[in-house]
Amino acid sequence: MTDFIQARKNMVDCQIHPSGIVDGWILESFQNIPRELFVPEKLQGIAYTDENIDIGQGRFLMEPIVHAKLLQAVAPDKSDVVLDIGVGTGYSSAILCPNVSTVVALENNKRQMDKATRLWEKLDICTIALIESELNDGEVKHAPYNLIMINGAVAEVPTIILDQLELGGRLATVIKKPGQSVGCATIFVKDLQGEVSSKPLFDAGIPYLQGFEPQPAFQF
Repeated sequence: MTDFIQARKNMVDCQIHPSGIVDGWILESFQNIPRELFVPEKLQGIAYTDENIDIGQGRFLMEPIVHAKLLQAVAPDKSDVVLDIGVGTGYSSAILCPNVSTVVALENNKRQMDKATRLWEKLDICTIALIESELNDGEVKHAPYNLIMINGAVAEVPTIILDQLELGGRLATVIKKPGQSVGCATIFVKDLQGEVSSKPLFDAGIPYLQGFEPQPAFQF
């Protein structure tokens, strides 16, 4: 039987911390949230490997290093309201909760949403608002957001989502252009004049989030 507590400690001590993650809350959150609960039972034995975990219906858990490095780069704050896009079974939102005010978790897969709700209740997490909506529209009703996280690679960030950032807000995702096998983890920042700039961070090999894939080029 897998010792998940030890596996979680090994993930933090041997993967996340050595990759340059020094923010205490990130290390603690990855240490405390039982990642194995958020994957199918048959995959629990590999839940703590440094790879993307396919959880079905076009959703996956990002590999721990990429996930942690994105979080450190955007530096979530206790006062932040966060839009978490494509949450699947809810792991990404559970990781965020200890260091933000509120997480608006966006998902459109009912099966994944039901599991996320059950797991958050089991873990006594109550600062997440789960919204069912199309992912690439974001969630205008609760905008603006201090921080937006997109849980997967995107060919480009839709303007409608960037528009939902608060002035001074940040968005983190992985940009992967058509034909590329590896994308680039990228942060977008909206300045106090409303202009958005982007900063490339590091290479990241994660799949496209469903709905954010490259669109077929129009041909005559």
